[in-house]
Amino acid sequence: MGVSGLMERATRLHRSGKLEDARRLYLEIAQSAPDFAEAWHRLGLIAQATGQLDEAADFIKRSIRLDEHQPLYSLSLGLVRQDQNEPAEAATLFRQALALNPNLAPAYNHLGVVLQGTQRLDEALHCFREAVRCHPGYARAFNNLGNLLKIKGELPEALSCFREAVRLSPDYRLAWFNLGKALHESGDMAGAEESYRQAAKLDPSDFEASYSLGQAQLAQVKLEEAEQAFKRALALKPDNIALLNWLGYVQRELGKMDESLAAYRRAYELDTDNLTALLGECLALPPIYADQADVSAARQKYIEGLARLRANAGHFKRLPAAQALAQLQWGNFYLAYQGQNDRQLQSEYAGFVADVLSGVVPEFFEPIPRGKNVVERRLRVGFISSFLRKCTVGSYFKSWITSLDHERFEVFVYYTGHWRDAVTEEIEASVEHYNRLFGVEAAEIARRIKRDGLDMLIYPEMGMDVTGCMLGAMRLAPVQCVAWGHPVTTGHRNIDYYLSCALMEPENAREHYAEQLVLLGGIGTHYMRPSCSFHADRRRFSLPVERNLYLCPQSLYKIHPDNDEIFLDILEQDQKATLVFFQGMFTTVTQAFMARLQRGMAARKLAVLKRVIFLPRMDHDAYLQVNCSCDVMLDTLHWSGGNTSLDALACALTMVTLPGEFMRGRQSYAMLKAMGLDELIARDKKDYVAIALRLGTDAAWRKEIQQRIEQNIGKIFENESPVKELEQFLLSRFAA
Repeated sequence: MGVSGLMERATRLHRSGKLEDARRLYLEIAQSAPDFAEAWHRLGLIAQATGQLDEAADFIKRSIRLDEHQPLYSLSLGLVRQDQNEPAEAATLFRQALALNPNLAPAYNHLGVVLQGTQRLDEALHCFREAVRCHPGYARAFNNLGNLLKIKGELPEALSCFREAVRLSPDYRLAWFNLGKALHESGDMAGAEESYRQAAKLDPSDFEASYSLGQAQLAQVKLEEAEQAFKRALALKPDNIALLNWLGYVQRELGKMDESLAAYRRAYELDTDNLTALLGECLALPPIYADQADVSAARQKYIEGLARLRANAGHFKRLPAAQALAQLQWGNFYLAYQGQNDRQLQSEYAGFVADVLSGVVPEFFEPIPRGKNVVERRLRVGFISSFLRKCTVGSYFKSWITSLDHERFEVFVYYTGHWRDAVTEEIEASVEHYNRLFGVEAAEIARRIKRDGLDMLIYPEMGMDVTGCMLGAMRLAPVQCVAWGHPVTTGHRNIDYYLSCALMEPENAREHYAEQLVLLGGIGTHYMRPSCSFHADRRRFSLPVERNLYLCPQSLYKIHPDNDEIFLDILEQDQKATLVFFQGMFTTVTQAFMARLQRGMAARKLAVLKRVIFLPRMDHDAYLQVNCSCDVMLDTLHWSGGNTSLDALACALTMVTLPGEFMRGRQSYAMLKAMGLDELIARDKKDYVAIALRLGTDAAWRKEIQQRIEQNIGKIFENESPVKELEQFLLSRFAA
């Protein structure tokens, strides 16, 4: 067989991955025809593929000596030099290849990689652009171009490059992963999720793909899916501490407390410097309690955990600043749903945070003097939140931002969330300084706020977003305030004022706050009335037509076990009563609440069938139509309705409330009081049940109440005076 026949046979073996057989044939050819350059080149390629880099270089050098005009030989030697960590020589060889063939796309691509590695980014960018110009079907060059554009902040074009890479090569796992990262950074979590899923599907052993998939699902609050992704990643790296912490968080939110605590405990065993793990082990609280005894046990565990944290504060003050800032992002969201006075516990936790952070980032705890010439210029007011969108916080506090008098206030917004909707866009359009800070580290957020030289910083909520909870410990403006987006004291010494609603606070309200309490009129905000032009349509939602429907639309974690007695009394005393709830965001949470209610019903020998309905989660218009289709809204004890009550009243849905000890249990009370509907405000549980039953069974009285709701609805909606009062408060802090 001649040389050409042997080459053809060797090439087939080479392409099929039979490298040793191919190598033997190439060597036979090279020995029989020592001037045949391609045989030596192929021997070099096989040596490189098997990690024998010195031998590979020798073979390819010989091929170059035999044919110095072949650009592919210089390209191949350059790739070997890359593998040998000789970037300068590799770059020279890639340039030699391009001198021989100015349209050799791989040479441009690999030269770009070398130049990027030596931080010559503009030259590298030119090379990648040339690579795709020379070869428009070159998926890897598009991927590399996308990566560099992303580094340079050109995210839209980077996304286009990654999309082109996966279009050209659908099995290109790295490009799918990079597309996911870029989409994640842009805030497109659904797109990021799909891209990460494709990457993980192409390589199930890719830890980063499964881990990132879980992160994208977590950002969309798809926690059941995130749990599975994290578990797949954990199977690949069982001792990954960050992953264990995220799994602990997800399982806590799903109500899987034993599994959650096991994950946190394992993370802390692996690294006793890991603050997140210890926070989880000490302070994690469940979303649903089995009964009042369960509440008490969880609170006692929390108290003990808090003491353990404070005893270890000195240890964590020695952590590097970046680690402390990353790991101290924690929120005690579920504590306030226990229905007790949390001022002491919140202050103790806030003290722990301040103790640790003041030791690692003291620059964020220095006093900030009030700005000069404040009375001669506009007041610089900042708002920071991750919830400036269509949700409770966005609906309540949008008007605080959009309606401030721009002749007297220069408004800064720091939006740390990723969701964007009409509310987000309205806020952005209304202010002079809008900062979108999703994905920005806490220290950089703090620096930006301080750099802007604010006079006053307002947190619309503090307790739901973990970054905000931590930033609240710092001094970033001369005057700092928090509002009732999460209505409980922060405990932070550096939060000066708590902005609340006069109608919602009890007489002894000041005892509940570590901050100085400021009370605004009305319902505290200019709240636009929801459009509710729907008619009752029970069949649309499979609701029983002939029964009395008592709607409790609150998130299930808001429904304290103390509410169960009321539910059961209503079912027991009205044989036509059906309770209507909405499913929780997660199946496990819904099941835990259902199990608790069913235990109570069984104890009273009440049938479950037709007596309790859980509706699926739905869009806002459908939700409003459910309100129109029910007879009574049952407000919840300890934590009353806010948005839900406003929606109900906009739909003229009658309701009953029993005001609680704290502001968070008195929101519906304030609305009904403002509308002159005192007869819907109960004195105690027995009175609550009586009012609910009369509303549910006495159609004439219910209709009379509905008419009065419609007559007085303007007393709670679209009232401008609270925003004017807010303006006066802001100005008064600097009037002197």
